[in-house]
Amino acid sequence: MLECAIFISRTSGWRGVGEMGRRIRYSRPKAALPEKLLDFLCTRFSYLSRDEWIKHMAAGHLSVVSASDSNAVTTSGEYVLRQNDEIYFNPPRELEPDVDEYIHVVHDDDAVIVCVKNGNLPVAEGGRYSGNTLVGLLERRDAVSFVSEKYSAARQKMDQTREEDGDAGVSVHKVPASYYPIHRLDKETTGLVVLAKQLAAARALSRQFEKQSERITAQVSKRTDPAGDGLSTAVFEKLLAEEKVVTKVYVAVLAGAGPEGADFVMCDRIGLLFDSLWNEGDTEDAKKHNKLKKLKMACFPVNLKENPKRHGRPAASRVRILSSDKKLGVSVARVDILTGRTHQIRIHCAQLGYPVLGDKLYETTTPGVVGGCCAVPDDTYIARAKGNEGLVSAAAPRLRVKRHLLHAAVLSFLHPISEERLMYFADPREWFLRDVMEEEGAEGDAVKTTAGGSRSALEALRQLLDRAVGALGL
Repeated sequence: MLECAIFISRTSGWRGVGEMGRRIRYSRPKAALPEKLLDFLCTRFSYLSRDEWIKHMAAGHLSVVSASDSNAVTTSGEYVLRQNDEIYFNPPRELEPDVDEYIHVVHDDDAVIVCVKNGNLPVAEGGRYSGNTLVGLLERRDAVSFVSEKYSAARQKMDQTREEDGDAGVSVHKVPASYYPIHRLDKETTGLVVLAKQLAAARALSRQFEKQSERITAQVSKRTDPAGDGLSTAVFEKLLAEEKVVTKVYVAVLAGAGPEGADFVMCDRIGLLFDSLWNEGDTEDAKKHNKLKKLKMACFPVNLKENPKRHGRPAASRVRILSSDKKLGVSVARVDILTGRTHQIRIHCAQLGYPVLGDKLYETTTPGVVGGCCAVPDDTYIARAKGNEGLVSAAAPRLRVKRHLLHAAVLSFLHPISEERLMYFADPREWFLRDVMEEEGAEGDAVKTTAGGSRSALEALRQLLDRAVGALGL
């Protein structure tokens, strides 16, 4: 099994269409009024301000190819869009937010690659990110002919190939692979992710993930929708233990000291926060979430009486507290999921009363008590996302955290070509500790020990993680 660490230096420069740029085919409902390019961009992609979009246009990063005439190209923000016009956005990569380009490769063959990604790297393009992604990083790796073999071995192999071909003057280069993400982790979530390198492999892997998801989601819906009740621990365990092609296990550091050894099954439905606010007529609260209305999710009761409009979609997670430290104010949990809703683990942990430590988006209004999950206002989240100083939780004032501490620790699936069972474990400890600092000036910097001594907050966290990994039960 191949294991290697990769670090690729950043390079600047323009990207042409078809390389790292982004293309959008415009479409609007028949009843909708015509809209100009600039207005459309500001409404649809609100992560950039109007002035920022204008600057991109002035710099030549945006263009529209007419659906009726492929030779007709415009760059004007006043252009009135037509159905099926193609909008191209090609900013230079240095204008994107910086990312951490370190990844760890645990498996790499002609069909698939399995990586452990860091906590400042999106998997694929979206929002402000186009080229600064795991996919982009891997594509650039291939573009510069990165090889994991030592240079001498690679050179020897090349010379041998040339001799066998009878032409030492001809060098055959492997075509760089395309990368197809099969599943995604949030930008700040670390851990294992698999990408296909062939279209056929991507389709086969996607079928594994999708069929299993559809089957188990149907079971969750069947067992929760009629009575409007949640799942018992026994039923959750039964569904989890059923023969599964794909296995995923997560580890999370939570704000608050939960009861060690406890199991919590969360079945709150999950859906878009903004849609529910608008439908309920809460326009004042909706204004606080308007900029990021496509990003924020929310919990909704599974009980029909409390949620008669059936907001959200079925979701089920189990949170098992592996280790806990009241003095430090944190817990470490194993999280298993039966469904894969957007932000599901973060939302269910916040709803439980123990948010993922460092989460910039989801909090709880009822620490340690079920029912208080809430998304922060847009301006609060944007300020946190732009800041580099990290977050300090009221529950754990001795720790400053750069990102939400959620890690995909276990990933197992069938190889799409050989059908061999592949299973990987990525130890969460190094990935968590690299993004945590001790808060300077925190009251009671040292954590008291049972023997009457003291230890630093980071040492206390390290010991807590050691106990949790030992209790994972893998």
